[in-house]
This record gives sequence, C-alpha cells and structure tokens, in this order.
Amino acid sequence: MDDFNKRWGIIEEIDYKEEFEKFKIRVLTVFREVDSHVEEEVVENFCNKLGIPVNWTYDDFNYRNYGENIINILTSIKEEKKFYFALELLLNLPIQTLIGYSHDEKYSRNILVKKFFEILNYSKVNLKVIIEDKKVVLYPAGDEMLDVELVDNTLNFLNAEAKKHFVEALKFYQDKKYIKSAEGLRRSLEEFLRNRLKNTKGLNANITELQAKLKKDGRDPQVRNIIQSTFGCLDQYFNENSKHNDGDIDDSENEFLIYQTGLLMRYINSNI
Repeated sequence: MDDFNKRWGIIEEIDYKEEFEKFKIRVLTVFREVDSHVEEEVVENFCNKLGIPVNWTYDDFNYRNYGENIINILTSIKEEKKFYFALELLLNLPIQTLIGYSHDEKYSRNILVKKFFEILNYSKVNLKVIIEDKKVVLYPAGDEMLDVELVDNTLNFLNAEAKKHFVEALKFYQDKKYIKSAEGLRRSLEEFLRNRLKNTKGLNANITELQAKLKKDGRDPQVRNIIQSTFGCLDQYFNENSKHNDGDIDDSENEFLIYQTGLLMRYINSNI
C-alpha cells in the first residue's frame, strides 16, 4: 500500500487509532473460526483470565456446548493494551489441529501464528512479537532499527539461561513491572558473562574478568573504559533498583536498560 501510494502520489492521512482498528479487523478475520478449534475448558480459562462470563448454547447435533466466546471478546475489546493481552492469551492457546485429505495442516496454532506475523508485517501498530520455547510474547515496539539490532538479533546468540531471563525482562516490561524487568536484564547479563567466560562467578566479579580478557586480547583502551564504565553504572543501578526489589523505574528507563543491555551483549558476542 505504501509503495502504491508513493507511485501515484497519494497522501493518506490515517491516525494511529485508525491503524489499530485496521490491525484489529485483520486479526478478527484470521481468528474468526478459533472457537471451533479449542476445548470448552480452554475457552472457560480464556474467559476467566479476562474476567468475562462464558456464554454457551447447547448444540444438540454435536452433543456439546457451542459458542463464539473468544472471537466475540476480541471484537468487543476497545482498549488497545487490553486487546494485546487477550491476543497474547489467544496465541498461546492449545489449538486443535485440523488435517486435510492430503495429510497437510488445514488449521493449527502454527498456521495462525504465521498468519499473525504476516498481519504484523503490514500493520503500523505499537507491537513487537518474539517466540521463546513455543511461547508467544507481545511487547511494546520501540524504534524499529533498535528493536531489530538490539533485541531481536540479540536473542539469536544468547545461551539458554541468558535468553530465558532476557525474554522475561521483555515480558515484565510489557506488563509495566519495571523492577522485575530490570532484574531480568541483570540476570541475563550475569548468565551471559558466565557462559562466555566459562565460570560461575557473579556479575560484579565477571565485569573485572571481562576487562582482563579484553585487555589481554588487545582491545582499544578507550573502548575498554566505556565498557567498564557502562557495566559499572549498570551494576550499581541494578543493585540500587532491582536486586533488592525496592527501586523506582519508569517506562523510558526500562527501555533504555533493555537497549543498553543488548548493546553490551552484542559487543561481547563479537569480541569474546
């Protein structure tokens, strides 16, 4: 659409509210049959987590309850963040797979998740998605270039323990639990350094180990100073704000910590 508008000189003025509504319509179109592919208990759990009563109609032909609870709830939600919360629940539901005559999947969670990623690619909403251990996690999007380089690409090289804590940090950031998010970042850095330096030391001790390694490898002294200073400030920040769960962190600070942690990990990944 953007390419077409540029070719024809069309200026399309659509505000963010309209963009979100277009995104919502696309989601509802993809998931319109989802209620027919989940168990009753799954539907009830979905509704309970959102605090919305289940509405069933008994189907005499199939001898089971029938309803469109999930799709109706998604349709009724007007608030953007609540919609994303319901959407994350939906993307992690156990969907019953429908197999066609040629033994290919006609309907499954994998197909729905793939279609959702396609939707997101041409929707301009404040949303990023990662998949960790088959769990779909939604979180607020930042600058596109920074998200790709410092978040998405970082997840590709982290070891299992470091990745687990980094993903938890993103999840807590989404839920506005900033102190827990910062603690997740601290743990991720700690586990990443342990993996790269092949020891079981704590973060503070491994900051010193890292400096010795960088010096031994002949890394630029000023770069080493920047790394040392950044790690030192982060370690102090974590100790004062997250490690003892008594800090005061806001959204912008949490976002800065995510990017700064990703930047440090990228440098270490390339040089250790």
